[in-house]
Amino acid sequence: MSRNTTAADAIELDPRRRAVTRPALVRVRRAAAWLHLKLALALILGVFVQVYLIGSYIFGAGQVALEAHRTVGFSLQGPELFILLTALIAWLPRVDMLFSLLVATVGFVQAGLASAHRWVGGLHPLLALVVLSLAALLATRGIRRQRNPAQPPLVADRFRVG
Repeated sequence: MSRNTTAADAIELDPRRRAVTRPALVRVRRAAAWLHLKLALALILGVFVQVYLIGSYIFGAGQVALEAHRTVGFSLQGPELFILLTALIAWLPRVDMLFSLLVATVGFVQAGLASAHRWVGGLHPLLALVVLSLAALLATRGIRRQRNPAQPPLVADRFRVG
């Protein structure tokens, strides 16, 4: 381009190539973004259930409460992984993908520390708070995306056909 031409004056080499939306792909990504939000909300609820169950065990509810705590804990590992997968499918912003990766990673480390002893075992409940915080952050960001349709909720709603 010369000094007197602008980007609007640039010659397009293939005028048939236009950015078009692929409706099916956009629907899949929007559905994945919606599912990502629901999984984050479910994870928040699950952490609260976990706290209740372990509190019940500590205050004398017996071995049944501890077994329920373990069962719910193992069942929450699925949503932690699916939060990451749905973030990738929805092609969410990088920050959300990073937080989703952290939820999955910290969640699995946290579950692994459940059988650790003494000081290292103390990281198990601490990391549960980290998982809760990350899930709450993802849920907040997801709700904002769902409520603000003026902004595209996804990074890549448009693609070039070639």
